Amino acid sequence: MKFIIVFTLFLLSNTIIGQNFHTEFEYGNEINKGLTIQNSYPKGGQRFTTTNGKEFVYVTFWTSITNKASTNLELEIDFSADSFVIHSEPDINFKLFIPNDEMTLEKEKLPNYGLDIISFLEENINKPSKLKTVIEPNSSYLFYSVVISDKGVNGTIRAGFELQKDELIYRLNNYEINCGKIVNKN
Repeated sequence: MKFIIVFTLFLLSNTIIGQNFHTEFEYGNEINKGLTIQNSYPKGGQRFTTTNGKEFVYVTFWTSITNKASTNLELEIDFSADSFVIHSEPDINFKLFIPNDEMTLEKEKLPNYGLDIISFLEENINKPSKLKTVIEPNSSYLFYSVVISDKGVNGTIRAGFELQKDELIYRLNNYEINCGKIVNKN
């Protein structure tokens, strides 16, 4: 009996430790058949100060979109340069960014998942972020997203992409932002 309990705990711990992402969405409907989106846990929580002295807090995430279909998928993401507030943190201004650097799983253990966040923010703090790429059949595309705020939050930031039909949604602590689309390219 003790062996079964120990073995079960061992299997559970390996399952939990082996999962390197926060959310996973697998789509099997007619519009998004064969599409999987995985969103990471946050890294960062550090402060960044602009050249004019304004201070921000940032967190970095990565997302993997896997195309298991037989056609190309076109991914488009567009984040505004404007800040916004979310219901759970009405006194904090947030901004979203999509760095052009491609994420790889080899960078997963590195601080900020290997993204040079300070250089990126210094160059892009007041610019909109856009991403447009094609994900070929039976391949994955990994990329970063960065959330900055003008104050720290009470608790943990959770964020990631998901689909509603072909509309791409970025969810930040249960606040939904329409930010793009994923379209089959025949």
